Amino acid sequence: MKRVLLIIFVFCSVSIFAQQDGKEIYVDKVNDFMISYPDEWDLEQGQEGEIVLYPPFAKDAFEQEYAQGDLDADSDENNPSQMLEEKIQFTPSRWDEGDLEEFVDKNFLSVDFSEFFDGFTIIKEGNEKINGKNALWYVATFNVGEEKAISYFYFIKMFNRIIAIVSFCKEEGFELNYKIKYLEIIRSTKSYLDSMNEKR
Repeated sequence: MKRVLLIIFVFCSVSIFAQQDGKEIYVDKVNDFMISYPDEWDLEQGQEGEIVLYPPFAKDAFEQEYAQGDLDADSDENNPSQMLEEKIQFTPSRWDEGDLEEFVDKNFLSVDFSEFFDGFTIIKEGNEKINGKNALWYVATFNVGEEKAISYFYFIKMFNRIIAIVSFCKEEGFELNYKIKYLEIIRSTKSYLDSMNEKR
């Protein structure tokens, strides 16, 4: 009986359904957020509500490069640790300890990202409202091997949850291929509870 209830709970808690305009909507009722994204993008679910979105062909290209890296592990050019996987990652976290700024200070600004990303530098920051919720954002650049990369870091407060969003892409394709789509997906983030109340 418990197993049946667990299966029902999982299906009721998270859902993905297609829209008519070439978009899909991902809903996480437990963590109270939903997003819309282009239907040609791939979505992968992780643990504790984490999801990752891959632009078309980005995942296949990374896996192909990774396989080549395994064949020639001594080459810096083909070393998998020197490759960038282009994606957007959403990570919900329960946060009862303070406001959005305190979460960002504790979990982002106090972290030395240069330990993980070579040349990590925050180049822009700001705040905005996303579907009525407070959001703080940062743009950072760093190096992956000989390539320059760029990331958005967004933090959105949803009642007692913070949705942390990180996007990764090569700087050379950022303005042309990724910026508009990344921001469109990030700014579609909304509270599931709010959307249900709006329909009543």
